[in-house]
Amino acid sequence: MERENFQKKVYSVVKKIPKGKILTYKQVAERVGNQRAWRAVGNVLNKNVDFLTPCHRVVCSNGLVGGYKKGVKKKIEILRKEGIFSKGKILPSSFFNRPCLSVAKSLLGKFLIKEDKRVINGFFRCPVVKELMITEVEAYVGLEDKASHASRGKTERNKIMFGPAGCWYVYFTYGLHWMLNVVTGPKGFPAAVLIRGTGRIVGPARITKYLKITKRFNGLPASKKTGLWIEDRGVRLDPRQIAADRRVGVEYAGEWADKPYRFRISD
Repeated sequence: MERENFQKKVYSVVKKIPKGKILTYKQVAERVGNQRAWRAVGNVLNKNVDFLTPCHRVVCSNGLVGGYKKGVKKKIEILRKEGIFSKGKILPSSFFNRPCLSVAKSLLGKFLIKEDKRVINGFFRCPVVKELMITEVEAYVGLEDKASHASRGKTERNKIMFGPAGCWYVYFTYGLHWMLNVVTGPKGFPAAVLIRGTGRIVGPARITKYLKITKRFNGLPASKKTGLWIEDRGVRLDPRQIAADRRVGVEYAGEWADKPYRFRISD
């Protein structure tokens, strides 16, 4: 009975979401009365078969769109018609040519896109597109930042960080993993944002492995021409959804290890 009441409360909240608005799973859970039950909200929505319940207006922070037996593409198409999601605007270099911390927070909710060409029967070149919503990032800012590769000055390895904004900085770490960063700020000032987590895949090494990103992207611009770019699809976050914390694995950086330069979507 308690489970049925929870479901009814969820449906009641969702039915009241007006056209042109969206809520996250966590926000629905808060309205039901238990903010920790956001996973249960997702389970309720994904099992719903009532087409009159606008479950497509509930979006999980991991990039999934809630509800009622429709594919993700179909749900996003409905949201676009309602004016919630845009078709996707590729972020220009000017977006990245701003203070690093501002860019880092702005990247949350944006989509990292990778496009590959697949040859079928040695004949057809079929594009294969992978899309991940960015949910966690880390900022590395300037020469004084002891956690940054640039803290020891310009080298062959980190020279991309001193280059123009909007280019990829890809480096190898621990002899095992590739790390994907995007350069920010004015040319000559070394700053970059590490793509640390997405809804479907958490961990910078797992992201590059899934997208098959290697050194060949190092120094290339984030653009459709290079096959790796970032899009704005209209996801707008409440500032309260953005959490700031210390960066991971930089204990050697002294006081800079405690800088709240890691940003993530809180739910």
